[in-house]
Amino acid sequence: MLFNSWGYILFLVIAVLCHWILPHKYRLFILSAFSILFYSMWRWEFSLLMIFSACVDYVASGQIYKTENRTTRISWLLVSLTVNLGLLVIFKYTYFIYDNIRFIGSASGQELPDLGIRIILPLGISFYTFQTISYTIDVYRRVIKPVNSFIVFLTYVTFWPQLIAGPILRAKEVISQLTSDRKFDINNMSAGIERIIIGLFKKIAFADNIAPLVDNAFAFDPSLLNAFDVWVATFLFGFQIYFDFSAYSDIAIGSARILGIHFPENFDWPYLALSPKDFWKRWHISLSSWVRDYLYLPLAGKPFMTESTGGITVAAETDSKGKRTNALFFTWLIMGLWHGAGWTFALWGVYHALLIFIYREIKAADWLIEKLPGAAWALMLMLGMAAWIPFRSESLSQAAIMFSKILNPLQYTFSTRALFVTSYYLGVMTVLSAMLATYFIVKYINHQSEILKNALVYAKIATIGFMVFFILLYMRPVRQFIYFQF
Repeated sequence: MLFNSWGYILFLVIAVLCHWILPHKYRLFILSAFSILFYSMWRWEFSLLMIFSACVDYVASGQIYKTENRTTRISWLLVSLTVNLGLLVIFKYTYFIYDNIRFIGSASGQELPDLGIRIILPLGISFYTFQTISYTIDVYRRVIKPVNSFIVFLTYVTFWPQLIAGPILRAKEVISQLTSDRKFDINNMSAGIERIIIGLFKKIAFADNIAPLVDNAFAFDPSLLNAFDVWVATFLFGFQIYFDFSAYSDIAIGSARILGIHFPENFDWPYLALSPKDFWKRWHISLSSWVRDYLYLPLAGKPFMTESTGGITVAAETDSKGKRTNALFFTWLIMGLWHGAGWTFALWGVYHALLIFIYREIKAADWLIEKLPGAAWALMLMLGMAAWIPFRSESLSQAAIMFSKILNPLQYTFSTRALFVTSYYLGVMTVLSAMLATYFIVKYINHQSEILKNALVYAKIATIGFMVFFILLYMRPVRQFIYFQF
């Protein structure tokens, strides 16, 4: 079921009414039942797969906690990791692995047949797999105690607002809220509804209208594009994926909020970043925090953190520079492949690792950020947008040609423009409107003038009214959210 559909609005209304009207003792059953129903509306058989994964982690975490025997604890941890990662590999990476085996075989003169089976990727498997893994590892690390009730754990795993595309939640942040005796709060209700409206508007008005232009640009033969075409295409995709994914996060956060549950923020104006490290403090914060605590810091030999906030805020200075660098590139390679089973995604991950490494090693980068923040922002915006080239490209060759275009000074000409002029106009309008909105918020949102505060209240009411009107006119489940495929 798509968030940007009337079906979801009806589903949400019914779920919220049942949640608040029925006695507290039934709430967890209501939430878990509605969550499984939500997932089953796609394919019911895959909800059984998710429940099976939850059962394995529930049993494994209980066994880990009740013993002090290190061998037993590690064995049960390996059971959890093997089952969860095994399912993820089977459903998400079988084709990728086999295609690479076929390529190697073909290069050595051995032609292998097609795999001959059809594998459907379960929605949200990457997200709920990482979430359940974090739970088992946190129990192993003695960060949390395992819950005694399976229904509590099942609700944590399947809770529908974040089930398909995050945020990736830590057990210590959510389970206590699920089990608490939450009281109806009109402020939570209004804030949640407002957040849902904003998310729907981002998706319907911005992401879905930019999408056709992006699809058209990346469908072109890349050899026909010039440098300006490539920049327009990648900027448009950069804003499309931001509006699309942050819209999903807004709706997820808002849906949970009206149930009295607070999710951590997942985005914080990422295109205001002054450095790669700063970008990953702002973009998909729950994922960057996850890889920080469960991959990067352990591999770099540093103590892990326990919150799904802050993103990659730690430089992980260690005695071994080589160890730190290896951890950086390995972590980002995994981050790239987590997003998709393809070498283009691996290239995207390594690209970000390289940016972080360069900014870490070159002292001039710190000087630029401190002395010329405007220039640092512009540079990071260009570097960050260029990163979307391999992410969106259909192949490594397409990505390589597009990179060659923007790196070749002779390609910066309008005489060979391939894209429609509409793409240029929309690209410029999107960037300028985003910059103006950002400047206004940063400059004035905390202003102390009572006149300005009153004006902002009226402007907010008018803006919400406009967004509701637009949603009522144009909401239709035409495009699913981009991150559903991950």
